[in-house]
Amino acid sequence: MSAVPARWGKVTMALRWSPEWPTAVVVALAWVVLVAGLGGHGAEVQSGHEHHHHAHGGLVAALPGWSLMTVAMMLPITLPAVRHVGLNSIRRRRQWAMALFAGAYVAVWIAFGLVVIAGYRLVGASLMLDDRTLLTLALALAATWQLTRAKRRAVLACKRTVPLPPVGWQADLGCVRFAVAQALRCVRSCWALMFVMAVVGHASPVWMAVLAGLIWVEELTVAGRRLLRRFAAVLGIMALLVAVGV
Repeated sequence: MSAVPARWGKVTMALRWSPEWPTAVVVALAWVVLVAGLGGHGAEVQSGHEHHHHAHGGLVAALPGWSLMTVAMMLPITLPAVRHVGLNSIRRRRQWAMALFAGAYVAVWIAFGLVVIAGYRLVGASLMLDDRTLLTLALALAATWQLTRAKRRAVLACKRTVPLPPVGWQADLGCVRFAVAQALRCVRSCWALMFVMAVVGHASPVWMAVLAGLIWVEELTVAGRRLLRRFAAVLGIMALLVAVGV
């Protein structure tokens, strides 16, 4: 009987030193909702010479799906930062600090989503481009961005932190500042890949899984940071396949 309490104690200790686990649960739930098709309808990649249109609604209607996709794809790469916030906050405000950080981080990506979704729709409508052409161009742009010095600098800056005051409004402000700094760095690094997802839409789990995998490997592993050129080649091949209708 003593083995059970001992095992439970180890689990409790592991969770205590991994305070980001509730955020990881939220990420998992977001993936479940998206894969189950409960997050609404995303854009579909169309072939031919149809005019670009969006029967699933306007910009505001697209935001819930974009927000859910952001939680699923981008929140995982900031789990180390959430852990940093949790371990460096006093116990009574730990959960609030992590929630504040995650909320501010996602809010920056939502603001980015407003700009990028409106931008690609405007370009598609102005130039009379169908979604397949837009997706090909987006993938080519993402492949090119992988090769830039700015991309490499953004990836290498992922471990930077900011001071976190212990209590009061200064503590809340510190969490928000840290979240915004992390989000802006992630936007600089991953904007091109998320532009691809703006074109594809959140109702495409396969595209989400492939691009999320690329993002997580390059952002969370040392090896991934050395594979930027190979990832660029993968994205280039994907652009060619989409262009020829595969």
